[in-house]
Amino acid sequence: MKFLKIVLMFGSLVSAASAAPLCVNDGSLQSYIATYNTQANACQIGDKLFWGFNLSSGPVDFGPDATQIQVQPIPFDGISNIGISFNSEGWIADPGFPVDSFVSYNVITIDNQPHIDDATLTITGLLSATGATATITETLTPSVAGSPLVASLPTPVSDHIDFSSTLQTSFHVSNEIKLVATLAGSTSHVSVVENDFSENLTVPEPLLTTLIGSGLLVFGFLRRKRA
Repeated sequence: MKFLKIVLMFGSLVSAASAAPLCVNDGSLQSYIATYNTQANACQIGDKLFWGFNLSSGPVDFGPDATQIQVQPIPFDGISNIGISFNSEGWIADPGFPVDSFVSYNVITIDNQPHIDDATLTITGLLSATGATATITETLTPSVAGSPLVASLPTPVSDHIDFSSTLQTSFHVSNEIKLVATLAGSTSHVSVVENDFSENLTVPEPLLTTLIGSGLLVFGFLRRKRA
């Protein structure tokens, strides 16, 4: 029965590939906000759908606007570590100019079943002197053990949680990007915020290779067709 469920799930993944557009590579967050605004208009990365993108600010925020943030889909093998990253050269805090931005969206399994079993937050950035801090907080709703995830500079730059005992179907994800520089000459800079999600599926390796290959062929065909 479990084996059949996995086969059916992959069947839905391949068929859904023709229904949901692939998330645009290096599209601006502004375009994601405008285009993928409802679940009916969701875009696809691997075996998950993403929609409802938004950018908002805290009380004082000198961060970039949505046109200055690029979105990068990360399909990996189509199942494990499905990710999405937000990249900007504009998350830079200097003395008197803090950053407190919120990037949020929704993610759901493509077959609308509870498969998601973990989440990872990874950031890339640099602190240039004493007096600078950078903390990114990823809050998942509904909440699971270990949420929110927190990554900061200089360490740790990554945080991972496993909730395989309480598998989830979907999340509303909110990333608070908070940078502060308090001393003269100090700078806090974050260039990449990445969120990854995996599914709890056990598939015999030969079948896994075949099914993933089929899915990737469909994705490749759709990319060529769109081009």
